[in-house]
Amino acid sequence: MTVYLAYSFETTDHAHTHLADFWSWMADRNTWFYSGLDMVLATSWRIETRPGSPGSLLIHHEVAFADEAGLAAYRAALAARGRDHAWEQRRREQDRWYRIVSRSAQVSPPVRMPLPQRSGRAMTQNRQTA
Repeated sequence: MTVYLAYSFETTDHAHTHLADFWSWMADRNTWFYSGLDMVLATSWRIETRPGSPGSLLIHHEVAFADEAGLAAYRAALAARGRDHAWEQRRREQDRWYRIVSRSAQVSPPVRMPLPQRSGRAMTQNRQTA
């Protein structure tokens, strides 16, 4: 049973002011943070713009583990890394770029549901771009 740790991050004003630096930092952080954490099967990222908040982004992040033991090993590894002052200082840089607004552990993958079949040009275009 795959276990997913899901986070939603809201970007800070600093991130909006320095957007190119933010994305560069995110790419570096992803590599640095997950390096050596072999219990992590995969990570995924999705970006959502927030209505009513010009420039505000909500970033959804999922981390997949083979099972609950993998998630427990991950949490133990992060706790151990967190005791290293330099590592923890670097991890805390995230506070400058985003705020965690939600987190959850999930045990089911996304459910795939077929779209209803439609006739006409719009459906043909969707199939070509999918």
